[in-house]
Amino acid sequence: MLPFPWGVAVFLPFLLGQTPDPHDPCYNANQRPQFCLPELSELASGRLVEASSTCSGPPGRFCAFRDSTNPASKFCQGCQEHTHGSERLTDSDGDTTCWWSQPTANATLTLALGRRMEILYVALRFCSPRPESLAIYKSMDYGRSWMPFQFFSSHCWRRYRLPPTTTIVKSMEHEAVCIEAQTALKPLTGGLVAFMPLAGRPSAQRFEYSPILQDWVTATDLRMSFDRMHSARILGMRRKEAAYGVAELQVGGRSCNCHRHSHRCRFSMELFELSGRQSGGICLNCRHHTAGRHCQYCSPGFKRDFNHPITSHRACKACQCHPIGATGAICNQTTGQCQCKNGVTGLTCNRCAQGFQQSHSAHVPCIRIQEEVTTTVIPPQEWKAGTECQSHCTPPQKQSVHMNLKNYCKKDYVLQAQLLAIEKSGTWWQFTASILTVYRQRHVPIRRGEQPLWVPEQDLACRCLHLQVGKSYLIIGNDDESPDPARLILDKNSLALPWRDAWAHKLRSFQQQSKRGKCWGV
Repeated sequence: MLPFPWGVAVFLPFLLGQTPDPHDPCYNANQRPQFCLPELSELASGRLVEASSTCSGPPGRFCAFRDSTNPASKFCQGCQEHTHGSERLTDSDGDTTCWWSQPTANATLTLALGRRMEILYVALRFCSPRPESLAIYKSMDYGRSWMPFQFFSSHCWRRYRLPPTTTIVKSMEHEAVCIEAQTALKPLTGGLVAFMPLAGRPSAQRFEYSPILQDWVTATDLRMSFDRMHSARILGMRRKEAAYGVAELQVGGRSCNCHRHSHRCRFSMELFELSGRQSGGICLNCRHHTAGRHCQYCSPGFKRDFNHPITSHRACKACQCHPIGATGAICNQTTGQCQCKNGVTGLTCNRCAQGFQQSHSAHVPCIRIQEEVTTTVIPPQEWKAGTECQSHCTPPQKQSVHMNLKNYCKKDYVLQAQLLAIEKSGTWWQFTASILTVYRQRHVPIRRGEQPLWVPEQDLACRCLHLQVGKSYLIIGNDDESPDPARLILDKNSLALPWRDAWAHKLRSFQQQSKRGKCWGV
């Protein structure tokens, strides 16, 4: 095969009007940034090309020329089996071997690329005279449908009903055009037909930002259709001796492996540099619930189904996390394990764990079995609701609470919590609380989930707070009134009000106003 750069070093700078710097193609000799493309891959090398016609044995016969300028150098030979096949187009022997068609008016060559590629050039080196009319088509769906990519003809309107084009305007940069160049009779052998999809396209200089051109250069298959040869009489041969001959097919492009989940990709110079200038493709609009640079992962809320390959449209399936037992819809993409709430287990969080039983709360669906019997706090008997308690605190029933922004802003923390368990610890009662929502965060952050909540023994004995395991409460307090701001303490200076669902909307409104600075100066 001819050295690879003949497709790039000659045609890319010429057609795009750029002079690549030997050190960095993205900067010119004055070190100013310029349009550049990463290294290309030769996509056709070693791949099998399907030919509609091959001169494979007697009585077939074709004629060719030894001298590219002299019609008198014509010679003819018979077709030979296994000598002129389409594998010659992509082998390592370059222009020393050729594919020859049977003598025919039309022939096609089809190349399957195997995956989506960004095509940056297509080049054919001919053993015969170049066709008078030639069309290149592309497929984006693995050969199921085809669309025009480029037309070459000495008579564009007569052959393809298209005017010969010399300038491509922005409104048609995603359309195939017809040009008269590269269709002359001479050279009689060794002639080149080359097509660069970006050449002359107005948005080519900003290819990375042009979804239209990114889609335009994307293909899974290519087809070269030789639609008409030059007159056999002018060539000095009979019609049954005139055949198409091609020494080499080269296709230059970049791979954008989207595992068949996307039709489009774009080039990122940043990723190209980070990869050591090896790969910069990013797939766009991954389908079939996939995600990632190459559509190689499942989207959040979906997991891999290993019964199907990653290229299958069934590669990912829904996690199916239980809407009450799970903390959300996301699961481990490999195992499918959902994230369960406290006391909940199962792959989809659909049952209570051992030692837990179902509750009547959607927030805490499972509670410890041994805790369910402890429903009312019994304060120690040595404390009496007498004069000492009356001077200690004011019972909750005598308090009036006004839910407004001013009261909200004066508090250090406002949260919703459910009490799960209780146990004695010296002069304190320790509750196990599940923090459901934090509406106002204090300086020492309160995290969601299960954590201890401390209540002084005297505060419960004097009924400064009425608390019951299994119930949810709105808890409001200040750090400067707490004996230990590092811990979550509920005492006589705090409020613990039985939760009402109607409060949620108002508290969210206060929270948003606080974020907008409404609490400053209150």
